[in-house]
Formats: sequence, C-alpha cells, structure tokens
Amino acid sequence: MRGAKLSDKIRAMRPSFTRIVLASLTLLACNTNPESATKDAPVVAGKTDVPEIKGQPPVDNKGAPPPPSTETKTAGDPATPPPGDAKADDTKTGTTGEAAPPPPAADPAAAAEANKKLLDEAKAKKTSDARAKKALEEAEKGGATVRELAESANARGEALFDDPERAAAFFTWARDKDATYPNPVFNLAKQSANAGEVPQTVELLKEVSKRGGKTLLKQVGFDPTFEIVKDDAEVQKLIK
Repeated sequence: MRGAKLSDKIRAMRPSFTRIVLASLTLLACNTNPESATKDAPVVAGKTDVPEIKGQPPVDNKGAPPPPSTETKTAGDPATPPPGDAKADDTKTGTTGEAAPPPPAADPAAAAEANKKLLDEAKAKKTSDARAKKALEEAEKGGATVRELAESANARGEALFDDPERAAAFFTWARDKDATYPNPVFNLAKQSANAGEVPQTVELLKEVSKRGGKTLLKQVGFDPTFEIVKDDAEVQKLIK
C-alpha cells in the first residue's frame, strides 16, 4: 500500500522535473549559441524581439580618388610664384624676369669717322644742296659740334662762291648754327661788297668784329673786294 502511494508521488513529480530539465537545457543553449537559442526559445507573450539593425558596411577608400583639395595656395607654394618673383615669366619681353643687357657702347673712334664722312660729303661741290643739308643734320645727330657743322657749311659756301645765291644759303646756315664763328659773316660781307651794298657791308663787318674776327678784318685794307668801304670811318676803326 505504501509502495503504491510512493509510485503515485513520483509520477506526479515527473512533469515538474521534466520542465526543470528542459529549462536547464535551454539556458545552457543560450550561453553556448545565443542565435539558435533565440530561435528555439519559446515565445513569451507580450514581448516582441526587435530585429537587429545592421549598419552600412564600411567603405573601402583605398581605390577611391582623393577629394579635391580646398587648400589655398600661398606665396610660399613652389607651384605658385609670389608677386615680384624674379623667375616669373615676363609676357611683354619674353624673358624670365632678368633685366635686358644694356646696348653696347658706341665706339667713339667709329662715330667720329662716320661724322667726318658726312661733313666731307656736305663740303663737296658735287653733292646736291638738299643732300648736303641732310648730311649736316645726320652729322649733328651723330654728335658733331656746332663749330664742325658751321665750318663744313662755310666751306661748302666758299666752294659755291661763284653761285652767290646757293653760296649765301650755306653761309647763312653756318652763321646761324655757331654765333661765335666769324668766317661765314665775313663771306657774306664779301658778297654784299661785290653787289655794291655799302651799308649792309659795313654792318656785316661790324658783326665780324663782334665775333672776334680781327685777322679777317685786316684783309679789308688790301682786298680789292672791299674797295667801296675801306675808307669808311667806321670800317677804319674796325681794321686798326
């Protein structure tokens, strides 16, 4: 009788024992494999599992081109030369900022020789009057002195003395070019005396005296050209 009661108690306790074993196995499964345990675990009423939100997979930037640089280049950046850099290209001259070399200095001897040729050309009777004046202008630009220019023009006038009009043009040119040169004025006085113009001859001889032409005035006393004025009182004072 007592054995029958014990069997009944054991039979009644078996479901509870079974549940304890199952719970233990479930707990063990959760610790070893949470994912499978979650799937196999019984659903508890009133509780909803929130699905796991997986983040965006990381982007591999190794092969991607670098983003454009927003860095502002400064004056120290070698790619952008600073203002005033001596190596900056000069778009006007085509150089690299270097100063252009000065032109070679003119040879004084060569310049003097060139001027001499021009002055000799102006003196030559065969040279046309237009070309002679042009040669005088070129010699002046080349650095010839006013005395050199006046002497050359006066010499041309003397070569053309038989052609009074042409000669007078160069005597006058020489007279105006050098205000201290007496020779062209004396030659103009000769032309005036040949034309019988006494007052004008006297005035021209006075100008010769002002320019320091004392040696030239001595010719008045014995040169037949000045026969018409040599006895003039003013001229006598000039030639003493």
